[in-house]
Formats: sequence, structure tokens, C-alpha cells
Amino acid sequence: MRASLVVGVVGGGVAGLFTAYYLVREGFCDIVVFEKRYVGSGGSYRCATGIRASFTSREHILLMKHSIELWREFSIEHNVAYERGGYIWLLTRESDLEAFKGYVGFQNSLGVPTRFLDPEEVRDYVPSINTDNILAGVYDPLAGKACCFETVLTLYKYLREHGVKFYTSTCVEKIVVENNCVKGVVTNRGFYEADKVLVAAGYGSREILKTTGIDLPLENLPRHALVTERYREHFKPLLIDWSSSSYIVQVKDGNFLIGAEVPENPGNPLSNRIDFLYQAANTWTRYLPWLANVHILRYWTGYYVMTPDHHPVIGPIDEVNGLYVATGFSGHGFMIAPVTGLNMAYWILHDKPYDSIASNLSYRRLVEGRLIKEVAVFG
Repeated sequence: MRASLVVGVVGGGVAGLFTAYYLVREGFCDIVVFEKRYVGSGGSYRCATGIRASFTSREHILLMKHSIELWREFSIEHNVAYERGGYIWLLTRESDLEAFKGYVGFQNSLGVPTRFLDPEEVRDYVPSINTDNILAGVYDPLAGKACCFETVLTLYKYLREHGVKFYTSTCVEKIVVENNCVKGVVTNRGFYEADKVLVAAGYGSREILKTTGIDLPLENLPRHALVTERYREHFKPLLIDWSSSSYIVQVKDGNFLIGAEVPENPGNPLSNRIDFLYQAANTWTRYLPWLANVHILRYWTGYYVMTPDHHPVIGPIDEVNGLYVATGFSGHGFMIAPVTGLNMAYWILHDKPYDSIASNLSYRRLVEGRLIKEVAVFG
């Protein structure tokens, strides 16, 4: 019998790493992280780097407001690049303008100071933008961006320095359960004991949890992004064209990162799409004509791991003692990672979340059909 508690974290992305980080901050360091490739190799290194609280559900808004504060604290303490440069939602259809009146009112009621901009005010934030087709913008001053590479590597270094063990190139094949209690994990390198296990492995969480009899309703939705050569800073906000579900952001080193939505069927394998490049270029050269002369350096694909209601599944799995999950972030995993990690650490150590509203996002809601509506998903 081991004298001390051991926590196993399955998945070396930001959700798992921030959970380990807050466990360490609570004084608990007997942690083992299992990653099938290398830390950050999933969605953590493929994201748009944006961070916002301008959502349409109470759960997302309140948790993301807290996450924004945690991002600020983390960036100051560890010198990680993070900036509140804002988001601007560009609205070109009357129907969207009417819908956002409701969204902005709801966000304001929960302390998110989003506000409408007229086209000239949009130009104040993005001087060279063509506003001919813009009816209005919606500005979120709390929103911002962080460097995903700095974040993951800083977390990894900090955790290693505090005694957390990492097993990379190690695939978890099964969670071992006896008498309804977690006993450890079986990997391609053998069996490892653990008293509590957090599964934070993206879509792979579904297959891992099936070994315990739990079937999460997750779907992989392919997404595409490109990055350009570097330029001096041109604008601070992340811009969203709401009508096409496309975005552009200038990242830390000056590159423009662009995502655009093209029709996909959930479950399709990833593949490069020439129509994505056309969609991205066609959308953003209308707003920023000078982009037509910018060179593309790289184009990559990844997945949004979607749940039925576009909210993550976080917290304990009541059916198995010692089993926890943090997955299904539906494109928002990076921005919500600090508050996810804090709540998961509290669940693991104290049997309750730090933020009580996080309980609304547990697996139990899916079992009972208590879905939560969210419409502010794009990219």
C-alpha cells in the first residue's frame, strides 16, 4: 500500500498542465502526466491564442471572467506574453445586429463591458480597415491573447522543477477500476498506479473513458488556420467576421493568424482544403486590402472537440470514484484552461470546485439532458 496519494493526468495539453499547476500551488506534487506524443502536441499548439468572456451562457461568461484574471496573474508571475488587446466582432447583417443587442445586454448584466462601435470607431482600433460593409462592431475590452508556446513550455518547466513526473510518447490504453474505484492506468509502457485520474486528452478522452464504461458524446470537427510572415504591429484586437465565422489576430511576433470556417462533416479526417485558403483570403482582403500582398508561411489543421451544447465536460465522473474529466472545450480550451485547472485541482483535493458554477458543466448534465445553450462559437 502506498503511503501517499498519486494523481495521474492523462493528456499534456493546457487543461492537464494547468490542473497540475494548481495542484502544485496547493502544495500537492505527487503527480504523473501521461502524453501520447509531446506536451502541447494537440490543440494547445494549434489554437488562435484568443481569450475572452464575451459568450452567451452564464457558465461560460462567469468562468471566463475568472480565467481572464488568472491569465493576468500567471503572466505577471511567470513573464508569459499576455495582452488585453480586445476583440471586435464585425457585423454586416441586420439580423446579426439585432441578435447582438441581446448578447451585449446579457454580457453587460454579468459584468462583461462589451459595447457597440460605429464603423468610424472600428477604424480607431484598426486604422486601415475598409468599413464599407460594416454596420457596426462589438468591442470586448476584457478580451485578449496569450502565447500558447510560452504558456505550455512555462508550465512544463515549472512542473518539472516541482517534482511532477512526465511520461511522453506514452499512450494510456485503459483505466483500471476495481470495486468502483480507480487503481491506475495501463499504458503502452506498462501499468502505473494512481489513486485519482484526470482524463484531459481531447477527443482521445472518449476512447479512454470507454474502458470504464463511460461514453462521452464528443465529436471531432475539423478546423483550419494559417499564419503569415511577420510585420510590425498593425492592430491589437482579434477581429471576427461574424457572417463567415472567420477571425484574424496579430500574434506576439507580428505574424497574422487567420482562421475561416469551411463546410465540414463531423468525424471527417483532417485534410488540407484549397477552399479554406480562398475563404480566408476572400474574407479578410475585403476588410484589409493590403493582405493580398502578404505571404503565407504555414497552413495547418486541427479539431474542435465538440460537445452537444458547446460547453466543456469538467469535474468528477460520479460513477467511478477517483475519476475526473476535462475535455470537449469546443474550440475554447486554451482560453478557459487556467480556470479549468483551478477547479479541477479543487475537485481532486477538496471534493468540490473552486467556482460553484463549474458544477453545471459536469458529466451529470449530459446524462440528465441538462444542456446549456452557447452560440458564440466561430472559426
